[in-house]
Amino acid sequence: MRLWQKIFLTTLALMVLSTTLVSTLLLKTSRDALWQREYQRAVTQQQYLAGMLRAGVVSHRLQLGLVQMEEEDARQAAVQVLSQQATDSYLSGVVLLDSAGAALFDSMPSGLSPLPVSEEDGPNATVYELRRGLDDDEQWFLVCAMPITLESAAFRLGAAYDVTSLQRQLSAQAERTVLLCLGFSFAGAALLMVLVWFLLRPLGALSRSARRVAEGRYDERLDGSGSDELAGLAKDMNAMAQAVQDRVEQLERVAEDRKAFIGNLAHEMKTPLTSILGFADLLYLSKELDDADRVEYARVISEEAKRLRSLSGKLLELITLGSANIELAPAPLREVVDEVAVSLRPVMEQSGLTLVCTCPDAAVDMDRELFKSLLYNLLDNGRKASEKGGRLDLAAKAEDGTVTILVRDYGRGIPQEEIDKITLPFYMVDKSRARKAGGAGLGLALCREIVKVHRGTMEIQSVLGEGTLIRLTFPVSAAQEGGETHA
Repeated sequence: MRLWQKIFLTTLALMVLSTTLVSTLLLKTSRDALWQREYQRAVTQQQYLAGMLRAGVVSHRLQLGLVQMEEEDARQAAVQVLSQQATDSYLSGVVLLDSAGAALFDSMPSGLSPLPVSEEDGPNATVYELRRGLDDDEQWFLVCAMPITLESAAFRLGAAYDVTSLQRQLSAQAERTVLLCLGFSFAGAALLMVLVWFLLRPLGALSRSARRVAEGRYDERLDGSGSDELAGLAKDMNAMAQAVQDRVEQLERVAEDRKAFIGNLAHEMKTPLTSILGFADLLYLSKELDDADRVEYARVISEEAKRLRSLSGKLLELITLGSANIELAPAPLREVVDEVAVSLRPVMEQSGLTLVCTCPDAAVDMDRELFKSLLYNLLDNGRKASEKGGRLDLAAKAEDGTVTILVRDYGRGIPQEEIDKITLPFYMVDKSRARKAGGAGLGLALCREIVKVHRGTMEIQSVLGEGTLIRLTFPVSAAQEGGETHA
């Protein structure tokens, strides 16, 4: 069953139930009030009839000139008075019973027996009962009875009052109430149907939007205006669609990056392998080869092999860096910088460059070898971008609980539009120059991951023709000493 059907049927049932209950209570209250008024009228009429009967018997005794009549005379006098009493549209019949319950006079409608005498009613109680006529099922009578004393003799006076009009009025009122309830229920049902359709219409839009998102239209959005629950649900649906869209775009970017990564890896490995195989074939197949050519071919093979080794090492380090369980321990930054400077001294001298290091006695939580690899790669990139006779600066300072390391070269620089891309694997601004210098485009990508592992940040600033500045920021370790060192 659909939601709108459940809401419609439940609300309709509650509405019909409440309407019926209220109508029943109102009808019962009105019915009780009318019957109570009718009972009072009948009792009043009964008392008037009893007073008239007493007056008639007294009048008969006075006519006879008696002080006290015998019981038999009182009976005859009462019957004579009642026989002279005319009935009307309301008083339908009268009955007089003696103390033994025998009827002395009975003009009651056919089938209406007098009310029985009960000691529980009391000597002065008036009792009444609603009865249906036997000759006409549509006719109703209110039968009343009361005790009466005539000349010291006890009797019971009964009467039947026609209440058919009141009963018909109440029946018609009940029928009208039922019809009104049905009419109100049908009208309410129609109105309720329209309201349910109008109020639940946004749910249909939500359902259609969810289906479109499921079909791949992740840019689908709903109108979330308003402050009701459906507006909140629409906003949640939009947030969900946005999250799905962001996730899909992220996965697509990852897939594209992986595809480009694999393609670049295959290309980068193909170039040195081709050179190695080609020169190896020349060494193997050439029968007449002088020493100079042989040395040159061997040098090329050696250089390309070193390039492959560097490529595979950096690639392996980059792949395993994110999954490795790296433990960071406090290490003196000056000592690490000195080690990197010493290891790079031959390369810097060969390139004709000067490396200037300024470092305080600060301690940083690090993986020592990874941190050295970070500094080595940044300085090596600066070396490749610098001209012979240039200079590289590595400066560090500790302040406000952080250590900032600045690596600067004064070489060719990087175009502004390329800065955001140079940390991608295998990305090279000048591919021919980078390959000639032995690069593969993995250095800065590796540096970015190492900085992330050490909970630091890396910022790159560069100006074409003026050089590049790389700013590294790391939290200071608990172990820290003051001072500077120069290399």
